[in-house]
Amino acid sequence: MPQVKIIAKNFMDMVASLPEFKLDQLYDNTFICEAVLRSLPALAKKYVLQLLFIDTPIPAKSIEEWLLANGVFKHRVAIDRLVQLRVFLEISDR
Repeated sequence: MPQVKIIAKNFMDMVASLPEFKLDQLYDNTFICEAVLRSLPALAKKYVLQLLFIDTPIPAKSIEEWLLANGVFKHRVAIDRLVQLRVFLEISDR
């Protein structure tokens, strides 16, 4: 009997585990983008929608200014998920 290896527990884990080039190709599809947006944690959705039409890089410190004192953990979870999914890209100042 063949063995089955489960890699992802859910849609978001499967998408996050894809190589960068495959993930970028998926984001060419509007329905995939909508599915990813709907699957995000609430705070991550809020960040995406607030930044949707901004074409320039936003410093992480600017987003941290939106935080409430008790929202640090949710913020970290949201940012981590957005980076994993390549919705947010980390760039360095040079």
